[in-house]
Amino acid sequence: MGNRVSAVVIIVLLAVAGYFAVQNVQLKKKLAEQENPLNHIIAPAIPETRPANPEGASPFEKPNVDPVADQFKSQPDVDTMPVAEIKFDKMVYDFGRITEGDVVKTQFKFTNTSKVVLLISHAQPSCGCTVPTTPKDPVKPGESNVIDVVFNSIGKRGETIKTIAITANTKPRETTIAIKATVIPKDR
Repeated sequence: MGNRVSAVVIIVLLAVAGYFAVQNVQLKKKLAEQENPLNHIIAPAIPETRPANPEGASPFEKPNVDPVADQFKSQPDVDTMPVAEIKFDKMVYDFGRITEGDVVKTQFKFTNTSKVVLLISHAQPSCGCTVPTTPKDPVKPGESNVIDVVFNSIGKRGETIKTIAITANTKPRETTIAIKATVIPKDR
């Protein structure tokens, strides 16, 4: 009986070894296919070619022209468009010493020094305590106008500088003006 058990064990071991040998061969084959991309060549799609003009027509007599090509006019390049020039009488206004809580106002006078109409589209202050008001109408070449600026010093103390970015059809698109003040606390 001992020989029978030994024979069965040997047969089982040979069957398992054979199974793993077959698996090893199949795995090596798969790896070889993955490493060699030429085994799986996919032919590129070739588009159908047709003549540009109707059959029998000479390309010189009836040129192939796109009928909608002229419907889309090219936009002029932004860098080549004429731009306005803005010149301020001052770039910074100093209110000097003010008491905390004071609301002070000033004006920045500017001139359109170009030959193009000046359009101010936006004025962005650096703080909600500063409120600029820009002209709504275009400024013609050679004309002047003002930007009103109101500064509320509530909650401000010491040296204070606030900026206003003016966006217009100028180059560069933004011009920065500023106000400053020395805010003295109310309790002094």
